[in-house]
Amino acid sequence: MTLAQTQPQALEFDCDTGNYHTFCPISCVAWLYQKIEDSFFLVIGTKTCGYFLQNAMGVMIFAEPRYAMAELEEADISAQLNDYEELKRLCEGIKRDRNPSVIVWIGTCTTEIIKMDLEGLAPRLEAEIGIPIVVARANGLDYAFTQGEDTVL
Repeated sequence: MTLAQTQPQALEFDCDTGNYHTFCPISCVAWLYQKIEDSFFLVIGTKTCGYFLQNAMGVMIFAEPRYAMAELEEADISAQLNDYEELKRLCEGIKRDRNPSVIVWIGTCTTEIIKMDLEGLAPRLEAEIGIPIVVARANGLDYAFTQGEDTVL
């Protein structure tokens, strides 16, 4: 067979669904709940954040580990609801049900884009419920994906 007679090989494409080829900074922070005794991690984001969290952890978020998802909905994003009151309700429930020594709020892309002031809300709520609250950014907009991990450590 000559060079002119060779047939091009057919291309094969594999299609993967899910986040196999993407990276979310939540995975840099979320695993730390396993290393910090008596901690509780609260990820504040959208359904997509919950999906990334569940994949990063390999555990169903409803299996009651020491982390949870505070899912932002349209009313939250459009500033129709009071962020403080909702976070207070969630943290009081965490205190009642789990009584952690520290609560870690993980801010996501969404909380950063809508300018949710987690760092401003945390000290006020911390004083009210009597549990330290650490705010870790895992939004991918900061200069390092591991900045949230560094904050927690």
